[in-house]
Amino acid sequence: MRNRLTLLILGLAFRAVAQVSAGGLPPSFSPESALFLSGQVPTPVLLPTLNVSQSWAEDDQNPGQNRFAAPVSADLSLENAGVWKTLPNGDKVWLCSLRSAGALGLVLMFDVFQLAPGSKFFASTPDGQRVYGAYTPESVPSSGKFLIGVLPGEQAILQYLVPAGNITPGQIHLNRVDFVYDQNAMKNGTPDDFAQSLPCNINVNCTLGNNYQIEKKGVARILMVFSDGSAWCTGSLIANTAGTMDPYFLTAHHCQLIRNNPDFGLWRFDFDYEGVGCANPNVEPQPKSVLGCERLAYKQTTDFLLLKLNPIPSNYGLYFNGWNRDTTNNVLKTVFIHHPTGDIKKISQDTNKATIFPQTITWGNQFGTTPGNSHWRVIPDNGIYQPGSSGCPLFDTGKRIVGQLHGGNANAQNPCLILNSYFGRFDLSWNLGTTAETRLKDWLDPTNSNAASQNGYLQPAPAVYSVSGNVSTYTGVPLPNCKVYISGGTSGYIFTDAAGNYSFPNIPAGGNYTITPVRDTNALNGVSTFDLVLISNHILGTQALDSPWKIIAADANHSNSVTTFDILETRKLILGIYPQFPSNNAWRFFPAGITFGNPNNPFASALPLENILINNLQGNFTDGGFKGVKVGDVNNSVVPEN
Repeated sequence: MRNRLTLLILGLAFRAVAQVSAGGLPPSFSPESALFLSGQVPTPVLLPTLNVSQSWAEDDQNPGQNRFAAPVSADLSLENAGVWKTLPNGDKVWLCSLRSAGALGLVLMFDVFQLAPGSKFFASTPDGQRVYGAYTPESVPSSGKFLIGVLPGEQAILQYLVPAGNITPGQIHLNRVDFVYDQNAMKNGTPDDFAQSLPCNINVNCTLGNNYQIEKKGVARILMVFSDGSAWCTGSLIANTAGTMDPYFLTAHHCQLIRNNPDFGLWRFDFDYEGVGCANPNVEPQPKSVLGCERLAYKQTTDFLLLKLNPIPSNYGLYFNGWNRDTTNNVLKTVFIHHPTGDIKKISQDTNKATIFPQTITWGNQFGTTPGNSHWRVIPDNGIYQPGSSGCPLFDTGKRIVGQLHGGNANAQNPCLILNSYFGRFDLSWNLGTTAETRLKDWLDPTNSNAASQNGYLQPAPAVYSVSGNVSTYTGVPLPNCKVYISGGTSGYIFTDAAGNYSFPNIPAGGNYTITPVRDTNALNGVSTFDLVLISNHILGTQALDSPWKIIAADANHSNSVTTFDILETRKLILGIYPQFPSNNAWRFFPAGITFGNPNNPFASALPLENILINNLQGNFTDGGFKGVKVGDVNNSVVPEN
């Protein structure tokens, strides 16, 4: 990390990592679909490469704004790039590859990211060693913008899975890619700030942090996106006197000045990014992330910036830290929790009393100066801080916020020896400005209580409900041992019982969920040469199949039509040439209340979705019933329990 200021401004670590996701594997790496997608990823779309020399020259002209990545333009959408492939169960997958030659890593930014119901989006390296996703419609903020990365290397693979039955695939447009060019930000060939901080930092789950296990839940690292780069800072959720869950977030004013034109819609807040124990973990932890915020208030004098985050998922279990603006008893022993260089959460302590620094501080360049008596001076005895720690909360002995980190300096020969650190004073930020946009009191004291302090409080645990239903054949015979998936705010699967029933307990309220049954075993069950005769008669018009379900069963190749190709596919299954239908699952399912507009031709219009969508779950959901049909079996001879 390059430090060019004698007085260190602490927001200068750069990278992007995780996003709220449902997990799982991209289709091309998933056992269920890898066979069908092998070799299908198209040749990469070539993006511009970065003029690295020019980027370094720009950095030299702006000391203290240490980038590690800069943007190159992109214009990739579902319509102008990639290819679409159809899986055997009717799901469609968009595959796209992109490359910017010479990049050490890529950060992907989307100005349009509107996903279809039940869909999943993934981004990965070509070898699948780094995967981000699955992102679902629930992952996308109201702005419709999105950010993914960093993906190591110069090439990225995008995969977008759209469930069968969706009429429109949504809209996706990649308009910018940040090109990693600073090898000093690399570790083991990966542009990853995980494990980048100095070893004299102390992990928050070491002994020093034992008494701050609740307060740490409010602290997050911030990935800040600007028109010409990205940067890290730290900050904290902060309580208000009404005790509401308004996601107010306190950090440092200078964080928004590190580069040009901050894009608050793409700022990302990573909570719980920490090791399990005291030792540094070997595997990077997955944070709980929130994408996007609104700027509410800021003031250079005390270097505070108050943001309001986009809605926080109700199951995150975070903490809104309290505050104290009464300094009559002085600020004795202090603690601060932070993310140096964007690394996992650390903790530092000054066992001595904080003092009010009486002199003007010159921060240099666009960061300006701050007047005397506007900052606390703290010199940590345990732990340190580094670029990326800026904006972190300073806690008094009552574990309440009394300031946020502005900067300081360390020994030139020994960066583990901190000489000074300065925190903007919360008590002055409270009412120093003349408008709501320049002070804190209007936001943090909505009841006008004039309170001198406020205790912190936990995010309430979300209500939970059950999601249940039954899976049967279209004739009403229960289907046991059928796998049923739930995705969205939570993900997983269970199997139906002997009566075809299933139930997902403890599903968080307020989420949007997709329920999908899948059964792709024993494809030959119920399929015989007699079915071939009946399908042939239907095609020839001598004896039409008398049920829309039978017509769907006859569509062996999932083409939404019944032709001689379906007879060929079914015959190969009977002869053992196919172990299963290559373009279809053994069973197809539709919601139990399905109606067909034209029973004599169910394909005349788009078939209904083959899943059930639940929007804003607010109670036990019991309408998850499905009816299934065995593909290839048009005379209903299937044995459901097989």
